[in-house]
Amino acid sequence: MTLRPSNAEPRRRPTPRNRRQLSSSAAASPGQLATTLSTILLLLQTIAPPSAVSAYHRAPCTTTSIRRQFQYSECYAPSLNPDLFLREASFVMAHDAATGYLPLSTKDSNEALANHAAMSQQEAYSSSNSWKAISKDFLALYGKTQVGTVYDQLNHGARALDLRPKLYTNGTIGFHHGSLIDIPLSSITLGNLLEDAKQWCKDNPKELVIIFHSKMVHEAGYNGLASQVYMETTDDGYDAANNNNDANQDLDDMFYDDALQQNYYNDDQANQDDNVNNDNSNNDDNDQSASYSYYYNGIAALRGVYENHGVPYYPCEKLGNLTVGEAMDLADLTKLGGKGYLLAVDRHDMYASLCGKANRAQYSLVTCYSSHYATNDNNVQAQQHNAESNSQSYMQCTDRKGTGQAKLNALRSYVKASTNNEPTDNSNELGPPADYLTYPFNQIQGFWQVDASSVQVGLMHESTLLDDNRVSQVNAEMVRMAYNNEFDSVSIFSMDNVALNGNAMFSVLRNQCDQSAISNDDDGLHACGQQLVMPQMNVSTTLPIFWNVVLFVIYGALAAMVLVMLVQAFRMRNKELRDQNSLICSGSIIT
Repeated sequence: MTLRPSNAEPRRRPTPRNRRQLSSSAAASPGQLATTLSTILLLLQTIAPPSAVSAYHRAPCTTTSIRRQFQYSECYAPSLNPDLFLREASFVMAHDAATGYLPLSTKDSNEALANHAAMSQQEAYSSSNSWKAISKDFLALYGKTQVGTVYDQLNHGARALDLRPKLYTNGTIGFHHGSLIDIPLSSITLGNLLEDAKQWCKDNPKELVIIFHSKMVHEAGYNGLASQVYMETTDDGYDAANNNNDANQDLDDMFYDDALQQNYYNDDQANQDDNVNNDNSNNDDNDQSASYSYYYNGIAALRGVYENHGVPYYPCEKLGNLTVGEAMDLADLTKLGGKGYLLAVDRHDMYASLCGKANRAQYSLVTCYSSHYATNDNNVQAQQHNAESNSQSYMQCTDRKGTGQAKLNALRSYVKASTNNEPTDNSNELGPPADYLTYPFNQIQGFWQVDASSVQVGLMHESTLLDDNRVSQVNAEMVRMAYNNEFDSVSIFSMDNVALNGNAMFSVLRNQCDQSAISNDDDGLHACGQQLVMPQMNVSTTLPIFWNVVLFVIYGALAAMVLVMLVQAFRMRNKELRDQNSLICSGSIIT
């Protein structure tokens, strides 16, 4: 039996059976009481979590807002079950993690607007490109989905990082969030981000962290990604993905223009084959034991960065049938001079595609803002009135007393379908993947998605994705769904703003039965799932209306009491003055 600390107890939820047992114990005999107490003490010892050596303790764990998100005391969470298949393990993923390095303020954009307005007309014409820069600044502020560095995000419960690489012509790898939003290289590069992640892994050496790439772009466009590099393969993990260029081509054809890509690929392949044959004829004698493969330009650049920073980087198929323990062996940074467990994965295709099913059904997206469509007569009349008055009615996720509830219900249905539907590999249909070798992971997009229309409406409302996330309380709702077992299974749960209740989601997923090492014990006495209390989540920085009313009543009562005391004191003072000026004559008072 593993040693267990006394300062990290599970917070069990009382059940009717527990309450009946406690009420009946009051009438029990002293011998029965002693037996009951010894049983309770034994249970408390056996359900306590394992020692800190084999578990996670979040640090710092000083504020109430952090501690109450964990289902065990002292910000404790058990380690993942090493015998669990990696595709069955649950991870909280920080959606577009690199946007955490974008500024939170519009100060720079406002200064740019002021400077542009102060220009002369001629200067303004000559600097028309500055408007594009200003627009991008505002779009970047709107599109920011995370707060803080990846170190902060991991500390807020994320164990997977969603990264969108961008390869620049100078060889540097930065990040983007869509075609119009680039994270400036001055803010973060892949190398700097890896150092932040490695530092967290060093400080928390028992946790596995996975980096997922997707949607890689090149500063020069398609041609910058389509070219290939012929280079030596130094890791067996790359052979499976890169010795078969036909497989890579098939993956690309699923998403991009077949004819254009195939023609470019074939021309480039023929040229490179000629070069390779010439090189091999000169170097066969010296490189008999070397293995070579074709790499897309972007993948080769990513490999270089990961090798320089000592972080393992593998293709998807390397992880298909691995257990958590086997994956941690691949991710072990101590083999590369570091500490902890960290690895990066993608398809090693031209776009560094996601190692899993994204569950982004284009025609079923649930955005925070959308046009108000309805079928009943009253709403039809309202739409006709809006059309006549040149106005538009919108459904808003932030309208919690109105259309926001319908929005939240739609998102609930969307995320449930992503895991509870029948398995399918169709990217336009929601549901878990049917082929787990091709899609080792299944993503649940537990956030408000965006399209061109929702971005325009959001900007009109002077909102941002972080504001929409906070006001709609979507993260808290996703945690409640996970706690209530509304998902058949969770692989990677993608969230915006993990700083808000990310640790609560992490705690709920990690403490699901069979997920952690302690819930898999043979004795079956460790609490898991709904046997533990639901985390207390942060939903707002302001007090609820109920407590505002309570405070108003309390302060009002105190003010009334002070007023009554002042009135009584004034009356007593007047009475004493009258008594001092009164004379008693023949039993009568003469003033």
